[in-house]
Amino acid sequence: MHRFDLSNLQHVFFAQPNKFQYTESHTESQLQVQARQRVSKNGNILVTGATGFIGSHLVEKLLADGLRVRCIVRPGRTVGTWIDGLPLDVVEADLTASTSLDAAFENVDTVIHVAGVTKAKRERRYMHGNVDATSSLLRAAGRAGVRRFTFISSQTVAGPSPDGRPLTEDDPCRPLTAYARSKRECELMCLDAATSIPMTIIRPSAVYGPRDRDTLEMFRWVRYGIRPVIGSADKTLSLVHVRDLVEGIFAATFDNRGAGRLYFVADSEPYRFDNIIEALSRVMNKQPVAIHFPSGLLFTVAAIVQGVSFFGTRPAVLSIDKARDMIQSHWVCNPNRIAQEIGFRSILRVSEGFQETYDWYRANRWL
Repeated sequence: MHRFDLSNLQHVFFAQPNKFQYTESHTESQLQVQARQRVSKNGNILVTGATGFIGSHLVEKLLADGLRVRCIVRPGRTVGTWIDGLPLDVVEADLTASTSLDAAFENVDTVIHVAGVTKAKRERRYMHGNVDATSSLLRAAGRAGVRRFTFISSQTVAGPSPDGRPLTEDDPCRPLTAYARSKRECELMCLDAATSIPMTIIRPSAVYGPRDRDTLEMFRWVRYGIRPVIGSADKTLSLVHVRDLVEGIFAATFDNRGAGRLYFVADSEPYRFDNIIEALSRVMNKQPVAIHFPSGLLFTVAAIVQGVSFFGTRPAVLSIDKARDMIQSHWVCNPNRIAQEIGFRSILRVSEGFQETYDWYRANRWL
C-alpha cells in the first residue's frame, strides 16, 4: 500500500492576500500522475461549490496538479473573489434542475460535489438545496457516464459520540439537525447510485482555515478575551485544516481503492476544546477568561435570534439547531479507514494551522 506523500507540497501566498497557490513538488506522487493521465484522456473535473470555502481551495489544488476544472455557478452569479481569474471553465446552471446540467457535464470525467446549503430558515430549504440538488446531479452524471462521483458530506451525519469514543464509518448515524438529516438523505441517494457510478463519500470533521467564517467566531471570542464554556467542560472535537481536507478529497477521488467507500477525514486524534482555546490564545497572544453559558440561556437566545430572523432575508447566525450542536460533549470521529485503505493522513498541526488562519484573517481585515 503506497502512502500519498503530502510532505513536499507547499502552500504559499499569491501577491493578493486573499488567494492561495497550491504548488506541486518536483517529485510528483503516483496518484498525481494517475489523475492527470485519466482526466487528460477523458475530460474535465466538475466541481460544485467552487466559489465557497472548501470548494475554492479544492479548485486551486486541482489546477496546481495540471487538471482541467469546470465549475458550476448559479445563473446570474459571479465566480466570486477566491477563484476569480483562475484558468477554469465556468458554466451557469441550476443544480436542482437536472436537464439544465447536461451542458455542464459535457466531457466530464469526475464530479466532486461540494456545494450545499449549510444555513436555512426552514428544513425544506435544506432538502431542496441539498437533497434535490444531489439527486439532480446524480441523474445528470448517470446520463453523462462519469467515471467517478465524490460527494462531500459532513461529520454531523454521524452525530455526536455518546461516550467520547471517536465514531467510525460503521457506527449508526444519529443526525441531530435539519442540515445533518438532509446530508444523510444525500448519502443514501449516493449509495443507491453507486451501483452504476463509482462513488466516494467524504465526511469531513469540523473544517478550519483561511476563508472560513464559522471558525472565525471562535477567533473572535478569544480576541475579546473570552473562553466560552458551553455544556461539558470536557468537550472534545475532531478538526481538519482545509488544506489537509482537499488533499484527502483528492486522494480518495483518484485512488481506485476509494471507489465505493465512505471516509471520515480529520486529524488523527481529537482535541479537547480547552486545548484548542489555549492554542488560539498562544497564536493571538491573549489570556481569555472562562465564561460559562448555561444551556438554557443558549437555547433561549437561539430561539429569539431564530424568531427574529424569519422577518429578515438571512438565516439566523444562532439557531435552535446550532445550539443543539453546540451543547454536545463529543463531536469526534476516527479517520483510520482512509489512512489504512489509501494511505492518507492529515499533516498540519493545529498550532501551524491556527497561525496561518489568524494571519489570513488579519491580512484580510476579518479580525
